[in-house]
Amino acid sequence: MKLSGSGFELLTQVMNAASLRHRVISQNIANVNTPGYHRLEVTFEDEMAKALTHSSGGGTAPIVKPHVVVADGPERVDGNTVDIDQEMGDLTRNALLFEAAAQIVTSRISSYKAAIAGR
Repeated sequence: MKLSGSGFELLTQVMNAASLRHRVISQNIANVNTPGYHRLEVTFEDEMAKALTHSSGGGTAPIVKPHVVVADGPERVDGNTVDIDQEMGDLTRNALLFEAAAQIVTSRISSYKAAIAGR
């Protein structure tokens, strides 16, 4: 079933980006002690904000793909740029973003079901 309108396209993109970010953060955490490993991050929100401000407002969200990029940051002696505290904070923030988007989708679907059932 494909739902359109009411921001479902935007919420889908947010959830897809959050899912990718979760995998990238997990990879960073797994490589916290790997010499020479450079931290990765997902870029999405800035591109989406730009696309939304330049959007014609035609009712559908612009398509923005998340990208995995090498993040800048201080390098340790072994050449690794992962900061475990930052990664854990990012993981928590990302989980909250995904959960919020999922709750909004669930709420809207429940509203549609109630409207269809005539409640």
